[in-house]
Amino acid sequence: MCILVLSIFLISLASVSAQEYSLDVSIAKTNYSSGENVSYKVILLKDGIPFQDKVIVVISDAKDINVLNFVVDSNKENKVLIEKNFSSGLWKIEANYSLKNVKRFFLIGDREGAVFSIDSDKLIIRNTGNIPYSKTVQILIGDKVITQKQDIDIGKFKEIKLVAPDGNYDVQVFVGGASVLPIQNVHLSGTGQVVGALDEDLVDSPPVIGGPRDVNSDSFFSTRNFPIAFIFIAAVFGLFVLITIEKGIRKRRSSTAKDMVSMHK
Repeated sequence: MCILVLSIFLISLASVSAQEYSLDVSIAKTNYSSGENVSYKVILLKDGIPFQDKVIVVISDAKDINVLNFVVDSNKENKVLIEKNFSSGLWKIEANYSLKNVKRFFLIGDREGAVFSIDSDKLIIRNTGNIPYSKTVQILIGDKVITQKQDIDIGKFKEIKLVAPDGNYDVQVFVGGASVLPIQNVHLSGTGQVVGALDEDLVDSPPVIGGPRDVNSDSFFSTRNFPIAFIFIAAVFGLFVLITIEKGIRKRRSSTAKDMVSMHK
């Protein structure tokens, strides 16, 4: 009897297991570059047979800064474009169906790039890559070369003010010895005999803390607060004098009382 019950239980368990859904994600390849399409397919099976239904898919980078949400059909190929601003590194595709969850991973390669332009007397460098732009840029103003190391975050830009004595100048930009901005005829003015390029971020930064202390600062013993300090010191000295006088009077009273007691004996 026990064997029969156990057999029925095992058969029932196998039947239930056979009816469970199987979920997986298939990715065409594991390495991609900006501008490519990631091809993937959500595989959903029921009783070992492909089953068609809607599946929730989340594609994101490792830090969950870029998060893309989709509802896709199972067992059909899907594509998502890798935008230029998608960060490089490890990404994941996560599929959710019923109570099941599956994660698969792929890589986006590094791509460093920037676009250069002139607006009035400013050179604008815009990071178009998926990593910080950190190359050294050479700016040619007339026959003067200015070299600057850049550090521009993903999706950000920098403005560099070009300065020179009043006049029109040929301005050209080079990176790694190659021209990245054709010769521009730019009018510059207002700097005497100085020729250069001013980083706007550094110009607008707060002053460095340090240097000689301001004698007019709000410290307690500053010249501004000197009368108050003098009064405070005078008050403390006066209190000390009063306490000393009081102690002297007490001693004299004590001595007088002792003399009177001695006289009555």
